[in-house]
Amino acid sequence: MEDFEGKKILVIQTHGVDTPKRTYSPLYYAVASAAMEIETTVWFTMNGTNQLRKGVAEMIKLDPSSNVTLASMLQMCLDNEVKLAVCQQSLALWNMTPDDLIDGVEIFGATTIIDLALNYDHVMYF
Repeated sequence: MEDFEGKKILVIQTHGVDTPKRTYSPLYYAVASAAMEIETTVWFTMNGTNQLRKGVAEMIKLDPSSNVTLASMLQMCLDNEVKLAVCQQSLALWNMTPDDLIDGVEIFGATTIIDLALNYDHVMYF
């Protein structure tokens, strides 16, 4: 297997709870990346922000017959050391404050995404 030491992937998540089938893939890929020992950050912006509101992700399932919720996917990311970050400006779009966020999410300003994109090896956009 290839050595990925020092590699970094940025996953930009723009889809939220209104399109649940589009919320899972970015998180799944982020966990896979982390399992390959690649530093991974998921940046939530625009509609992606709403899935980070406390109590919301528990209600979202990709498949109604499954017990896997969006909350369990977010927790899987955290358990695998995927960094979760949200755009400060997007919080305002959803009338959210830092107290509304699930645990483990960092808040960054808009210029941070530019810095991350320039310094990471690859950017995946969803």
